[in-house]
Amino acid sequence: MLVGDIMHRDLTALAEETTLLEAISVMVIHKTSGLPVLNNEGRVAGFLSEKDILNAVIPGYLSHMDDNFRMPDLDKIQAMAKRVGNDPTKDYMVKDCITFEEHETLSNAIMIFFRRKIRRAPVVRDGMLIGIVDREKIMRGLVQDKYRDEK
Repeated sequence: MLVGDIMHRDLTALAEETTLLEAISVMVIHKTSGLPVLNNEGRVAGFLSEKDILNAVIPGYLSHMDDNFRMPDLDKIQAMAKRVGNDPTKDYMVKDCITFEEHETLSNAIMIFFRRKIRRAPVVRDGMLIGIVDREKIMRGLVQDKYRDEK
């Protein structure tokens, strides 16, 4: 089975100039943890995840996550979010994001997902977004492939 067989064909994406607050709204509406970011030509320029947004709002929060770390209270977090909320996604996205081509195998994709610790990635054809693949779709595809082989 190939990535193209199981990818989401919803092409929801962000523009490089989309603000972080707009990006959060799109992610909430579409119930997703991350979205590809497209340049002016419609090519995948990067990927913005909830982790990237949290790093923008609370800089360095991941490096402080130990037993003694305490998150700021909600009012302070909201004030911090307002500070960066109008910044463009291109300032915080992962620029060299992992992408897959539709003809790549699921076994290769799952290896990359776990080695690189990612949850979602764009599927591209000639640099243009054609879908999204995530861990859930890959796992479903692997199980479906197994049961199909047993029949």
